[in-house]
Amino acid sequence: MTISRRTWAVVVGVLVLALGAGGFATWQYTNLFLPDRLCDGAVAAKDVQQVLGDGRIEVVQSRLPKGLAEPAGRCVIQVRGGADLTLQSHGVERADKRSFVDPAMSQPDRGPLGAFANDTGWLVLPAGCRRATTGSTEDFPDRDADILAADVRHRGKHELMWQDDPSKETPDQEARAALARLAADFGAALAKSSGCGSADVPDMHLTAPGPAVTPATDGQLCGLPGVGTGRNLPELAQRVSDPAAPLQSCWVYSQIMSEPALRFTVSTDTRYPTFVATRKSLDTPLPTGWRGAGTDGAVHAQCGKDDLFLHLSGRSDLVAPGPSAFSTPLFTSWVNTVAAQRGCEPVAPK
Repeated sequence: MTISRRTWAVVVGVLVLALGAGGFATWQYTNLFLPDRLCDGAVAAKDVQQVLGDGRIEVVQSRLPKGLAEPAGRCVIQVRGGADLTLQSHGVERADKRSFVDPAMSQPDRGPLGAFANDTGWLVLPAGCRRATTGSTEDFPDRDADILAADVRHRGKHELMWQDDPSKETPDQEARAALARLAADFGAALAKSSGCGSADVPDMHLTAPGPAVTPATDGQLCGLPGVGTGRNLPELAQRVSDPAAPLQSCWVYSQIMSEPALRFTVSTDTRYPTFVATRKSLDTPLPTGWRGAGTDGAVHAQCGKDDLFLHLSGRSDLVAPGPSAFSTPLFTSWVNTVAAQRGCEPVAPK
């Protein structure tokens, strides 16, 4: 049987349409031609897919610095119809939410300071990678590094970043580890491009998030005997970070669980104090009988070979209902209990 030219034309046309539709679908919905590394080669595509999920991935913006004069980098990646991932260097601001380490977040147990939830996290950049200041020189004259933020925004779920609450999410350690790798990779690329630090990617392993929120009793806050406000506070709850976390934190909640009433942070990492406080405040002499230096809510003192830093913030009526935090039973009981736990001399006068 002989096939007419008209029939052949129809068959070829159908094939072309089918192949075209298939090719368009492949381009539209898959990452068949996606390179192994994105953001000018800074990050691995497989880690981006782990964080953003299925769908066609596109790099919307990618900018690495070209010198130390302005070591600011930014990369925005999106998955079609899904979520956006933004990696960006930031200057440190005292009011920044990242200054407080939520115990529900996971931290690198080695290498740079940082903390990661499923969709958000931060990492301190290598020493020397400090962004140009915008009027904050007096507040942070000796800061040697800024932070790199990693934020995921799910379109249609949240209008703004930073609305996710790590304490209320089910931890996804694989997503957190991928987000941490993305931050570390991009930070190393930023350091190399700026010439402000080592281009080696730090070897990181994330700690587990702290156990679930549990009831708390004043006088036993954060599981520490004797730590309390000396007042009758009903319906307390608390969450304590994983014991392996470099930044030990404990958040205590009152009846309103959306915001902690108290935030306790303990660290022997010398980079953390200037991340949350000014050098002037850290060098301020303490009241008579106290050991170390600091200001209301923050103190650092020698503990063997370590420099122990203790930071307490929260509701003013709980942290400093008197002339200062140093005069409250809460602060004095806490710093001395932590010091004793670590084999140090008392910090506050007994």
